[in-house]
Amino acid sequence: MNILDQELIGIELGLRIPKKGKKIFKRVGIKFLDKDPVGGFGTQIEKEKYSIQKFFDKYSIPLIISKLLFFETEHELRNFLKDNLKSGNDVILRYNNVIFKSGEKGHGHFSVISEYDDKTAEVVIGDPNPPFFKKASLKQILYSISNKLDGQRRGFYIICRN
Repeated sequence: MNILDQELIGIELGLRIPKKGKKIFKRVGIKFLDKDPVGGFGTQIEKEKYSIQKFFDKYSIPLIISKLLFFETEHELRNFLKDNLKSGNDVILRYNNVIFKSGEKGHGHFSVISEYDDKTAEVVIGDPNPPFFKKASLKQILYSISNKLDGQRRGFYIICRN
């Protein structure tokens, strides 16, 4: 499989960033905006044109991504995490990262669920932002995917082999 650089992936997923990002990103195709668009900066994967599955298919990546999944209770979430992590599926959390910011405003973010500890009911999240592994309770996770923070409901994706 070819290695794809992050700018190409961003373009394929409809990346939109503030104009000040022009100093960092060099490829044609990334959208630089003056003001925060409806839905915020970042990717536009909810649109079919920029879907992750379309990206996987275009680049012959043998993976399947689920639709965005939602949970309302800790019990539902606990069972979902245990079942999917035990099965070897990758579980991606789409959330508002305010739960990891002390007094700062959060924003939409994606992270990989690394593990779930049933004894403590804590989720370990792998993230590209330091610290690279963070812990959160099921209650915090449910809050971070709810629409209570910014009006946008978020959730989980399952990624598995095709």
